[in-house]
Amino acid sequence: MSHIFLSYSRADRPIAQVIAEALEAEGFSVWWDKVLRAGQTYDEVTENMLRDSAVVVVLWSQTSVKSKWVRAEATLGQRSCEMVPAMIEEADRPIMFELTQTADLIGWNGDRNEARWAEFVGDIKRSLEKHTAAETAASAVAAPASPTAQNDATIETVFWTSIKDGDDPADFEAYLSRYPDGHYESLARNRLAAVQAAAGVATPASEAPEPAPPEPKPVPQHAAPARAVETPKPAEKKKSSSPVPMLIGVAAVLGVGGWFGWQAINPPESATDSDVQPPPPPPVASCTVCPDMVDLPGGSFTMGSPDNEANRSGNEGPQREVTLRPFSISATEITRQQWQLCADAGACRADPGGDSSEPVTRVSYDDAVAYTTWLSQQGERRYRLPSEAQWEYAARGGTSTPYWWGSSFPGKGAVSGGISDTVSLPDNPFGVSGMLGNVREWVADCYVNNYADAPSDGRVVNRSGCQLFVVRGGSWRLGAAEHRAANRARNDRSVRDRSLGFRVVAEPVGN
Repeated sequence: MSHIFLSYSRADRPIAQVIAEALEAEGFSVWWDKVLRAGQTYDEVTENMLRDSAVVVVLWSQTSVKSKWVRAEATLGQRSCEMVPAMIEEADRPIMFELTQTADLIGWNGDRNEARWAEFVGDIKRSLEKHTAAETAASAVAAPASPTAQNDATIETVFWTSIKDGDDPADFEAYLSRYPDGHYESLARNRLAAVQAAAGVATPASEAPEPAPPEPKPVPQHAAPARAVETPKPAEKKKSSSPVPMLIGVAAVLGVGGWFGWQAINPPESATDSDVQPPPPPPVASCTVCPDMVDLPGGSFTMGSPDNEANRSGNEGPQREVTLRPFSISATEITRQQWQLCADAGACRADPGGDSSEPVTRVSYDDAVAYTTWLSQQGERRYRLPSEAQWEYAARGGTSTPYWWGSSFPGKGAVSGGISDTVSLPDNPFGVSGMLGNVREWVADCYVNNYADAPSDGRVVNRSGCQLFVVRGGSWRLGAAEHRAANRARNDRSVRDRSLGFRVVAEPVGN
């Protein structure tokens, strides 16, 4: 975790570097975009680093106060942690930050013995202590997360909100440049065309925007619940911590089948011949390192969220019927114990979190795929990350409400204050635990902005060269919006976050 996230305008990079190096010399860890690694997506990494940092330091200058990106980072940082702004140039601060006490570093040349610098460092230390105390208190009482905590708290959403009613074409061009497949891409193109038309600028036919639906209106918390959708009867399967009953059952089936096969190719000479004995059943392959799996029935369900669902985002639709074949899903999130077996075999990187039944976290998409590859080599079954449709089907547990436990938040499946042990989490109606809470989970699909062209059979959505993959489910750090079964997020495949894990699926044996 970085102590400090540094937000600044690129025009101010020279002074930003001086400040970052001086803060590191004071003993702080600092994240700023100069340390962004090749292949990482700026906004996704930025959002994760903002939420992981304890303090966001915003450098205000004549350039940065006009930058909607800096304003978005400052807004998101203020929601997620403590904010310590500093003036590095005479400028009028954005009105929403006018009342925030701001340090004066105008003309500061890097002298760490200067009184203004010492006062600035003191402000940061006090903010760090305040943040630490708040996290400790939250962990001690495990207070339920606020229903509105971090709703729509993404840089993209904050930036779009700040420009959507404006008339500067450069803002919409900047949005489309950063988010060519963003949530508001169609709206941005329409708005850009309208602004250019009003200014007498012709829009090339090849760039003419497609008609887009109106932006969803906020729905009050007391809105009527979504219409119930007929779903298949929940499976009666129960997870077991021991493979013995399953092995006995498989052995019995194979034994009976083997006897009938022997009789078919070697019929007895007479009905009274008792000397003919069936051959012993073949050995049953087992996987002692594989996670407990819950078998789910195939069937149809409605995927996505209705227009009147509170906290809904546009990327959760349009709703559609999806029909799935039977499949199995891990009863819990993959745990540190299960991950450690892969690490011990040299197929997965070491987990600094230790060997426990807590979900493994700080795993990238590629880390998770490496685990499934190794797991598939340990027995007869083939494992992979769930498709988005399989994940939502399992998370809903046969229900059509925003959460498998109903329409209110928090509920019995939500976790707050810190990661919970997987054995302590309640099962949903399908007998699967940790869905919609504890940690967010990678799924196999490449991120696409909506379901307009999504497959109706639950297949994985693949795209060549994909870098952004779908993340599902709420976590102990998030609120009502992210815990909903329909909620979708995206992350760069290389991101490793302390509140992000995964689970696996397998097709039934014989399929």
